[in-house]
Amino acid sequence: MKLLFLTLLASLFMSSVFAQKSDTTKAKPTQQYNPNAQRNGYETYQSTSQIVGAGPYTMVNTMDHRYEGLRGTPYFLPAWNKGQIEMAAGQNYKEVPIKFDAYRQHLILLRTWAGNDSIIVNVDQVKSFQLKNADGQFYVFRHIPEAKTNDDALKAGYFLVLYQGKSALLKRVAKSFKQADYKNPYANGERYDEFRDVNSYYVLKPDQTLTKVKLSDKSIIESLGDHADELKAYAKQESLSGKSENEAVLLVKKYDSL
Repeated sequence: MKLLFLTLLASLFMSSVFAQKSDTTKAKPTQQYNPNAQRNGYETYQSTSQIVGAGPYTMVNTMDHRYEGLRGTPYFLPAWNKGQIEMAAGQNYKEVPIKFDAYRQHLILLRTWAGNDSIIVNVDQVKSFQLKNADGQFYVFRHIPEAKTNDDALKAGYFLVLYQGKSALLKRVAKSFKQADYKNPYANGERYDEFRDVNSYYVLKPDQTLTKVKLSDKSIIESLGDHADELKAYAKQESLSGKSENEAVLLVKKYDSL
């Protein structure tokens, strides 16, 4: 009886922490993004003169087989992942099934103790979360509401941490959605809807100033501000262009050591 009471108490506590709002992606997978709501499989010719043998008052409907479906995914990793969530209030949950919706910048939790219901975790309650891909590589995402930036959208989402020391090199993992583009029988646009990667990079300085950068030694050194001469000399000595994530990390690490 005592064990049952403790189990119920734990379930109520987890529900209060994560019960933010339901994840509509699971319940209605096409409703949120609605890529094809207006398509019904038919198209009407704009003029009967387009059809050989049609009379002046003829209206002909034909099946449109050009649409090729949806490519890509809104998620960083498409499968449920037993990850870790560090809450802003101090709780740390391990081995919980989660997904990161990069299109909407939502962390989604699968509540196995509540009938496999999935919910969106309130971003303001999350400090960081971790995922692991099929090859065992770990990814750490942080929510940084204290960042000094004029772009409020950056404060409301997550950053993939490439390097974290006194300063940090961060990657904004995001997605865009492009709808299929064909409107009549002779259109030459894309025949499929698609989620596309839209990634960008930022340097976070110790004073929490957040600056968008390009993957280049010049852009990264300029964003860091001071010690420019030392960093330029280091980049030249080590033949670093900063055009890869690894080289960019080395530059920010060097800055932290100066």
